[in-house]
Amino acid sequence: MRGRPFMIVLPSGREPVCLKPSGGGVSLCMTRSVALTGSGKLVTALTCARRWGGKECGPNPTDRAKAGVKDHLLSDGRGVPLSVVVTAANVNDGPMLQALLDNQAVVRPVPTSAAPQHLCLDAAYDNAPAHKVVLRENYTGHVAPKHGRDQSLPLHPGGKARRWVVEGLHAWHDRFRRLVNNWEKKLERRYAFLCLANALIAYRM
Repeated sequence: MRGRPFMIVLPSGREPVCLKPSGGGVSLCMTRSVALTGSGKLVTALTCARRWGGKECGPNPTDRAKAGVKDHLLSDGRGVPLSVVVTAANVNDGPMLQALLDNQAVVRPVPTSAAPQHLCLDAAYDNAPAHKVVLRENYTGHVAPKHGRDQSLPLHPGGKARRWVVEGLHAWHDRFRRLVNNWEKKLERRYAFLCLANALIAYRM
């Protein structure tokens, strides 16, 4: 349906319904008018709105403190998802590194001097606890400096950026309509849909 919104009166005659065009479909909105004293104006209170985000969601510091969640991801060098942890949006990345490494879906091979295992992390993990986890788990860490790279240091021969791989995994998750916006009130439900998406991504690769 396209065109201007119009009103339909319910059989009771008290609750008007406003039909508004929304893309190719129709969104139904129940409104109720409440009289004020003194000014003679009316206030329209929306009664069909639903607030998403439950008690397990936290204020998102990048979106005006709206309730949200954060997806912590671990992938291999090709972008295949290995682990995922879901927390409230206001949880820092660093403290969740150990849980992310322990939650891998595959059995990790034992690293050796001939075949070391590298771990690339962004600046959110540039702190002492995260560095201890990297050493304890026997990874060769590549952590982006929190305040930027010192330009006086020599460049690594043949070095290249590698953290873009996990950013691509985040973009693949956005291809799933269920994951673009958080519709879940519990973290376990969000985690279940992320696991399903990761399985599909790994299967397609």
